[in-house]
Amino acid sequence: MQMVRKSVVVAMAICIAGQAHAFKLSPTGTSLDRQRAYAKAGWFELVQEKLALRGIHNFTEPVHEEITHRIYECDADQNICGDPDGDYAPKPVLAGVRWNDDPPFRLNGSSISECKLDETIRIITQPMCWAKLFKYAESNASNESFDAGHTASNLMYRSHFGDLQFVHSMASKDEEAAEVTQRNILMWAEFTWRVGLGEYSHGTLLKEIKIPGFNQYFGNVGWNVQDLFTLGNPPLRKNMGDVAFGSLLHMVEDSFSRGHASRAEGVYGETCPGGRGKPGIIQEFHSYQNQDHGKHGESDSRTALGDQLVEKPSVVAVGRDLRTLYEQRASWEAVRPYLACIFAIEDFSAQASAGSAFNK
Repeated sequence: MQMVRKSVVVAMAICIAGQAHAFKLSPTGTSLDRQRAYAKAGWFELVQEKLALRGIHNFTEPVHEEITHRIYECDADQNICGDPDGDYAPKPVLAGVRWNDDPPFRLNGSSISECKLDETIRIITQPMCWAKLFKYAESNASNESFDAGHTASNLMYRSHFGDLQFVHSMASKDEEAAEVTQRNILMWAEFTWRVGLGEYSHGTLLKEIKIPGFNQYFGNVGWNVQDLFTLGNPPLRKNMGDVAFGSLLHMVEDSFSRGHASRAEGVYGETCPGGRGKPGIIQEFHSYQNQDHGKHGESDSRTALGDQLVEKPSVVAVGRDLRTLYEQRASWEAVRPYLACIFAIEDFSAQASAGSAFNK
C-alpha cells in the first residue's frame, strides 16, 4: 500500500509539470529512451517511474513524433504516425526532436531529495526530480533570470522559461523585438545544421563555436558538443548529427503552432529560394511569460495540428524540404536562404507578447 501511495504522489507531481510550451511529446519516449531509463532501476523504482509516466498521458500527446514521422513519409492515421516507436523517422532524429523540451543535464547540488546528482536528469530518467525542478522554474520565472549568467540555471530552466526559448521559436521575454528572436533562431539553425554535417566534432567546445551570438548563450559553460546533445546517453553519439537535425526540426515545427508565433496565411504561388513553397510570414513571435498555459497547450495539441496540416505549405511539407536538403548534405550557405524564408518576419521591430488569443 505504501508503494502504491508513493507512486500516485509521483504521478501527480509529473501531471503538475505537464504544461511545457511546445507541440506536445509522448510522455513515455521511444523504446531507446525507456531502455536507458530502466536499465539500472531497481524493482520498486521501476514500478514507481512507470506509474509516474502513465500519470501524464492526459497532459501530453505525441504531436512532435507525429509531425516528424510524417516528414519521413508516414501517411497513415495519427495513431500509427504518432507512435514514438514507429519505423519512419530515425530514432536519433526523434531523440533530437525531444531534446528541445527535455535536454539532458546534471546538477551540482540540490535540496530536492529525489534528484540524483551523479546521474543525468531527463523526464524519462528522473521524473520526480524533473517535475519538481520544472515546477520551481515555472513558479519563479518572473522573479529570476534563467540564463547563462545565472549559476543555478540548467538547460531545462533555460529552454522552457529562460534565454533559450528560441529553440521553441519563441521570444525569451515580452517586448523582445522580432529581429532579435529571428536572429537567435537562425543562429541555432546554423549551429545544428553544421553539427549535422559533422563540421563540429563531438569534442568541440561550445565556447569555441564562432557563429555570431552563440558565445552569449554557451560561452561560459565548459561543455562540448557531445555534452550538449547526448549527456549520459552513449548510444546516441554515433548519430549525433541526426540528433542535432532533430532539434532543428523541433524549432521549425513549433513555429507553426499559433501559441508560439502568429503567421499570416501563405500566399498562393509564392516560393522560397529553390522554388520551395513559402509559408506565411511571421507577424509576431510570442512570449510565454504572460500566456495562459491552458490556452497555449491547446495550440500544441493534436487537434490544433490537424488545422496546421491543411496549410499550404504545411509544417510537414516544409520539414520534408529540410530533410531533403539534409540528406543531400547541402552546405549551410546553401540552406540559410531557405531557413531565412521560413522564418521571414513582417516587421523587424514588432515586440513579442503573449498574443491576443493567449493572454492570461
